[in-house]
Amino acid sequence: MENIRPTHVDQLRPYMKADKIKVRICRIWKSTIPGTVQKYTALHCILVDEAQHAVEGCTSDVDFEVMAFKIEAGGCYEITDFRTIRIRGQYRVVLHETHVLFSSKTVL
Repeated sequence: MENIRPTHVDQLRPYMKADKIKVRICRIWKSTIPGTVQKYTALHCILVDEAQHAVEGCTSDVDFEVMAFKIEAGGCYEITDFRTIRIRGQYRVVLHETHVLFSSKTVL
């Protein structure tokens, strides 16, 4: 895995296999269930590569706590074992059609 070059963020496409990305986490936020007190449902972040291309990443509610301890805003990471999907238009944060999904199997 060490010899595999990272995929550039602008080359990520929904449902494609990408072995590795190298990014900086420029922002992290937690989504909550409206009307509840501190019940987080997902961890969201904006990932930026060396060429300043951005994509949004997130976790499911099941993997929220695992990933929350692995990443921090401002940190640079090589990330493997993730999935990509098409982002819904109403949830789009950056100008990228792809959404990176992290799970407890994602390696940072």
